[in-house]
Amino acid sequence: MFWHPLLLAIFCAQIVALVLVLTAALTAFRTALHWQPHVPDSRQLALEAQVAAASIQGRAAYGLWLFAAFLLVFGIANLFHHSIPGAMCGTGVFQAMSGSGSKLLLYLGVLLLLTHLWYALDRLNGFQVDLPLTARNARLFLTLPPVALLTLIQTYQTFAAIVPYQPVDCCAVVYDQFHDLQQAESIIGLGDPWWLGFFLVLSLLLLGLGAANGFTTSDRPKIRLALAAVGTLWLPVAALTLVNILSAYHYGVLQHHCPWCLFLPEHGLVGYPLYGAMVVIGMEGFTLFFLPPMVGKDFKSNGQVAKRCRQAAQRITFAGATFLIITLGPPLFWRLRYGVWISG
Repeated sequence: MFWHPLLLAIFCAQIVALVLVLTAALTAFRTALHWQPHVPDSRQLALEAQVAAASIQGRAAYGLWLFAAFLLVFGIANLFHHSIPGAMCGTGVFQAMSGSGSKLLLYLGVLLLLTHLWYALDRLNGFQVDLPLTARNARLFLTLPPVALLTLIQTYQTFAAIVPYQPVDCCAVVYDQFHDLQQAESIIGLGDPWWLGFFLVLSLLLLGLGAANGFTTSDRPKIRLALAAVGTLWLPVAALTLVNILSAYHYGVLQHHCPWCLFLPEHGLVGYPLYGAMVVIGMEGFTLFFLPPMVGKDFKSNGQVAKRCRQAAQRITFAGATFLIITLGPPLFWRLRYGVWISG
């Protein structure tokens, strides 16, 4: 078992968050069964007070999970590899995890997406006096405790898989995946220029649709759905293009396809704003997809829903612009300085 002070902080944050959502889930269960806003009896009044308290507990749990996720990424990228022989970045830590690291990030991502959607619904619900979304939001909240428990269990199993003092070779993981130069200069059979072209086209679409939906006073459902779809497609293309092509301008060497080295201080810690922008685009795109259908058309909150979707589009636009500036700036600077691209 691998132990580290930061890992203890991650466990503490996850455990406290789990206790909070388990307590709030009892209220959510009663709310889903007995919520009657137009019946002002003692049970309904008591339930409304409990719902307000459960909302505070859920928001606190959301903050703790975000904090734990940041600590986890920071630990994997910048701290844990110092305690694992042969590891020089997060790739070596993942190698020591024996394949469990990806599953942990998947569970944590699902948990944050569900909680983010619940938080958006909870905020919209608070704008209305009769709290029309309470019962619906309570049913969504009941999905959080099992996912949170699975995430906590997976966190323990992931770090339990690390054998202390067993050496790894993260450079071998990065470079041994290629058998020849042609394979290193292509992704899934397509050459790097194709992927760079796809990335640029999708990025322009993302920024254009984000501006068209985010900086307007009218609600445009078709543009909103198009933005969510483009954002969903943009994420894997951007990730592959960043790691396999554009990261070379941060590393100063070719074919170093390592996503975790971008977090290191010697490369300017650019991994944090880059992957942070991708997280924002993913979470806000998820909100654009699922928030309007979950609210429906029968609530007075529709004006607030449109406003929240415009905010999501604005955040996607700013995150996409940040990603483009950080990824395309170094190649342009390299070209201006040396007169050629890094690949020749």
